Amino acid sequence: MEKFRQCVIVCVIIAACTCGVRTECESRGRISLLTSIHDDAPCKKLSTKGVLLYEAAKLLAEVHNNKTNTIDIDIAVFDTCGSITGALKAAMKALVSADINCLQAPHYLGIIGPDTSTNAEAVHKVTSVLKIPHIVRKASNAPYLHQLIHESDSYLVQGALKIIEKLKWKSFTLVADVEEESDDDVQNIAKKLTMAAIAKNLCVIVHDADDEEFTSHIVHIGQPDEGFFSKPVNATIIVVSEGNLEEHLSGVNTSNTILLLEDTRDELPGLEGKVERSKWWPEDTNGKYDAEELREVRWLEDAIEVYTKALDSVCKKKKCKSSMNAVDWNNVLANVLAAHNTQSQETSQSLDLSIKSKTSKLENLGSVTVKKNAAKIHWAEEDEDDEQDDAENDDVPEAFEKLISEEKGKRTGCATKEMKMLHEDEQDTTHVLVSEMDDNEWWTMVGTVSGVGVAMFVVGILAVYVVYTNIRGPVPKNKSRIDRDTSLRRAGSDRELPTSGRTARPTRGPQRRDSNRSIRSNISEKSV
Repeated sequence: MEKFRQCVIVCVIIAACTCGVRTECESRGRISLLTSIHDDAPCKKLSTKGVLLYEAAKLLAEVHNNKTNTIDIDIAVFDTCGSITGALKAAMKALVSADINCLQAPHYLGIIGPDTSTNAEAVHKVTSVLKIPHIVRKASNAPYLHQLIHESDSYLVQGALKIIEKLKWKSFTLVADVEEESDDDVQNIAKKLTMAAIAKNLCVIVHDADDEEFTSHIVHIGQPDEGFFSKPVNATIIVVSEGNLEEHLSGVNTSNTILLLEDTRDELPGLEGKVERSKWWPEDTNGKYDAEELREVRWLEDAIEVYTKALDSVCKKKKCKSSMNAVDWNNVLANVLAAHNTQSQETSQSLDLSIKSKTSKLENLGSVTVKKNAAKIHWAEEDEDDEQDDAENDDVPEAFEKLISEEKGKRTGCATKEMKMLHEDEQDTTHVLVSEMDDNEWWTMVGTVSGVGVAMFVVGILAVYVVYTNIRGPVPKNKSRIDRDTSLRRAGSDRELPTSGRTARPTRGPQRRDSNRSIRSNISEKSV
């Protein structure tokens, strides 16, 4: 009954908007993108990521139409304003603009988004009546919500840990400068890197923005701010980035050694210019192009590719000239998406590694390949045969070897204590990391903890004694006289002295106690 009511509402609204006129469907396939161009419910605060996705969607459609031999596509972008109400309004606008008579493939392929699972579930309650598929980021049990696996940022973490391992660092300072809109991505990478480093027994010092002191080993997540490289002195800094920072770091004049680890996959040509000149920015101002959000662009590109692959597979069977059954189109899309997800998990990801020594320019050292959380370094001097080999080549470039030799003896900021722990059948060595603690402080701490433990043990024994004494009660005194031996012995002689003429004093028998008093004593003891 609920689905029937929703279907009636949707049909009435769409019929009212189209004025009941049957129009001819377009010859191109339409895709609706529901995303947050604005971040707030009133739709006033522009989102850098939203503008980037808007321009990327238009550019991707143009690129596809220039190289396709089948049906062109058209991508319509609708603003959800970051709320459920905005997402529902955007979905209704998408359905109205597509025409009620043309909501089947190949004329209408489906919807991409909304961004959050909550908004997607709310929109799906409306679009599922019309059997319109969605490609979303989160998994769902809904029949028309299909998950496209989002590219994880774990490859950046694994690549950074591989470089740290090669440099033989035991500790480092983690710097993650965050901005208003890129907080989530940078903080997520920093959190994953911290947890993974601790799991490898590395000491991580999280840098405070108000602190001006740095150690000699630094890992920076994202693009460094201007003036950052003037704060540390003679330090080694690993910069981990999703975007292209070569131009930004090439002109830096610093006394530090910079290792740049970045994702240099090809960007969409012309995307940066379109974003900076987008119509969404206020007049007479250029917008900001955030290269750290390129993973979102790649996810959008994959979603569009899934729709176009499904359309091509249908057209090869000559079924794209007329409208398809909605259930059949949904099944075709699900199969193509499942194959794409499987292939993406098997694909390795690569990061370029470059070095900049003080006033010199960036020099390419090689690349770091990450596949299934396993990282491998390919040096630039390796041959093609070596690159195909699973084992790493030990032919390390001279610049990197020099950097490793200079690392010896530098201040790290963490002290490492080595403690031997005996196990059942073997003897292992466990490294315990204690942040900023020397030997004197270490043994002082051990002595303090031991003293507190002994004191607590003594107090516990006294407490048990007091409780036991109170429960037992007073012990009755024994009033019977003990017979004493009145015989005298000569010191140093075994003979007994002769007894005197006085007779021995007769011993007194035990005194008879009062019967009433004895009964009261017995009753008192039993009651206690």
